[in-house]
Amino acid sequence: MKIKTEKNFLNQEDFNNLRNEILVSPFYFTNNVSSEGANDGYYFTHAIFDHSQILSESIFKLIIPILNKLEAKALYKAKINLYPQTHKILEHGQHTDTSFKCKAFILAFNTCDGYTRIGKNKIIPSIENQGIFFEGDVPHNSTTCTDQNIRLNININYF
Repeated sequence: MKIKTEKNFLNQEDFNNLRNEILVSPFYFTNNVSSEGANDGYYFTHAIFDHSQILSESIFKLIIPILNKLEAKALYKAKINLYPQTHKILEHGQHTDTSFKCKAFILAFNTCDGYTRIGKNKIIPSIENQGIFFEGDVPHNSTTCTDQNIRLNININYF
């Protein structure tokens, strides 16, 4: 399993433009983080692209620099995840983004004490503008944070 991180993934202007647009966008409550019926907490999402459709035009335009840098040939899914602050870090259940081979990418929008766990042992901290690359069919999970109001990232699945 190949996992890679890249600090300062986007240039500062593209990063700030995207983050500023995200922060004024609507988010939707999702009752389970890892899968339906998992009872592993809640979070808020903003769908950008799914089922071959652009669902958030203003944000989609701003993720073009990400897609270009990823050299994405085709987009499968893209969404923003917002995890509210909790008194202690809650680790959500492991899940896979897809049941087939594709690439997965997570970009953190803020530095906090939350993290992404990939597989059983690889913990990658949330660091502003750091990208995480891995395979979409690899089990992973998110967490909340305790030291910021929110933990905010984008998750992209692509070919």
